[in-house]
Amino acid sequence: MGLVELVGVSKQYALGESQVNALNGIDLKINSRDFLAIWGPSGSGKSSLLNLIGMVDKPSKGEVYLAGERVDQFDDDALAKKRNQFVGFIFQSFNLVPVLNAVENVMMPLQIRGTPVREAREIAKRHLNDVGLQDHFHKRPDQMSGGQRQRAAIARALAGSPSLVIADEPTANLDSDTSMRIIDLMRTLNQRDGVTFIFSTHDPRLLERVDNLIHLRDGSVVVQDGA
Repeated sequence: MGLVELVGVSKQYALGESQVNALNGIDLKINSRDFLAIWGPSGSGKSSLLNLIGMVDKPSKGEVYLAGERVDQFDDDALAKKRNQFVGFIFQSFNLVPVLNAVENVMMPLQIRGTPVREAREIAKRHLNDVGLQDHFHKRPDQMSGGQRQRAAIARALAGSPSLVIADEPTANLDSDTSMRIIDLMRTLNQRDGVTFIFSTHDPRLLERVDNLIHLRDGSVVVQDGA
């Protein structure tokens, strides 16, 4: 069994009196150390699929496994604990706290877990060094460029040593050159540290960087293959 496996997964949402079928009968296996893109137009189900993989949401039908353990039947507390242990998240809008500097932003999830302040600070600095922000420790988000903010967000996602990092359109708010540098950085960390990366995109130029591709259309997998 892979690191993540979805079996017959569907997801429906209520929209007023109507029902929206976001995902339809998805079968999916993601292995450890994969560098994988979920590609498709807006509305194809990319975010819904990432939410299920990352245990942010539960399927309407089907089964979700993480490291061989079925997690879709967990209650909310158990699911949150599992998610915090195994998954790091990167968002297209960065989601950095405006009043905190780079080190403090990366420290925050560690402190929520109960990591001592001195240890959390050293971990944060190490990961900021890894993403090339060694000269920006004390800058707040509004003092950094978009690419630097996304690098800080990557450092924060990796600070808890996750097995899996999920990135929802991580380059959507970046220019083309910066987008490629961010994907290359994620790829380098994937190869160096063995962390599995899954990111969604609607930009076909990024697909040449990945090992595996999932092409979604109207909530269904059109292609799942090596890129």
